[in-house]
Amino acid sequence: MEKRVQELDVLRVLAMLFVITYHFGYEYTVAGLPCFNLLNKTLNYDFGNIAVTIFIALSGGLLYKKYGVIGGTDNAKEQFKTFYAKRIKAIYPSFWILSLYIPLSMIRHLITDGNAFFLGTPFSLLLTVIGFDGYFKIFGVNTYAFCGDWFVGAIVLLYLLYPLLAKCYRELPVGTLLSLAILYALQYALPVEYHSLLSALPATLAFKFVVGFALIENLERFKDWRIAVASGIPFMAITLINIPGRINADALGTFAAFALFVVVFYLAQHLLRLNAISKPLQKLAALSYCVFLVQHVGIVWAQGAFIKIFEKLHWSFTQWNVTALLACTLLAIMIAAWILKLVSDWATKRVSKFLS
Repeated sequence: MEKRVQELDVLRVLAMLFVITYHFGYEYTVAGLPCFNLLNKTLNYDFGNIAVTIFIALSGGLLYKKYGVIGGTDNAKEQFKTFYAKRIKAIYPSFWILSLYIPLSMIRHLITDGNAFFLGTPFSLLLTVIGFDGYFKIFGVNTYAFCGDWFVGAIVLLYLLYPLLAKCYRELPVGTLLSLAILYALQYALPVEYHSLLSALPATLAFKFVVGFALIENLERFKDWRIAVASGIPFMAITLINIPGRINADALGTFAAFALFVVVFYLAQHLLRLNAISKPLQKLAALSYCVFLVQHVGIVWAQGAFIKIFEKLHWSFTQWNVTALLACTLLAIMIAAWILKLVSDWATKRVSKFLS
């Protein structure tokens, strides 16, 4: 069994924090409520981009570290079967459990207004089953997306592409990265109105995924303080200095994410020497996928509850009490993610035992 790289747990937890603070800040700003800009947006990028980029890079790099190239041997069929069976177990049980909310909503709509398919067509339900409901929704398709945003569809797409991407990278690493970088850059020729979708386009996802291969291959180099400083300087510059231009749509956030990856990995080796920090981090890192699933809907539901409570008590929202609500929301999301993981693990074991 390969030794777990605990420094990567720090990156997982950091990405979890970023995606929560970004969506929290977004939802409260849209609602017109006062909110500190706490890990939400900078002049050039938002922390949602940072979070997704780090998760995608981690997913790609760790898969490449564990599996390398799939196929090409006498037991290629068994390798593919094992790989995709494990991916299905990792992605779908918790996603499907949360998505049970959708048929319950359909029943409610059938009773109240006689229309079970209130957001789309029966075909839209198929998108939910395969995890692409949120992904297609951002392209204007009516779906019943409830949890996971577009991330679930994006990661499923990358898992499907993994054998091809890994084979190309193994045979021609520089050429593969360069080709994907060019495909990524060519997307900036699209009209400006499409730049908000750049983060989710296949070429963008594949580029970040394969960069993850290279990052994980070079982890030992990132333990050098000089490389950490060389990465930290451009990260701080991109974070604090306004850089105008069309490149802001995704590229600056992507570069900042990779630079931060290197800096945090270096710092993590020192942080993990404290047992009071290392053990909780490991437990939180295990919840990362479930947190991604529940965080946005959890933020929206908690916000609705807070607004009703404040109205009933005649309280006013301030930046300070909204920050306290962020802490409460974080705690609620972690508890929900922990429960979801427990239920998902239990259900997966039961089904596996039944099938065997």
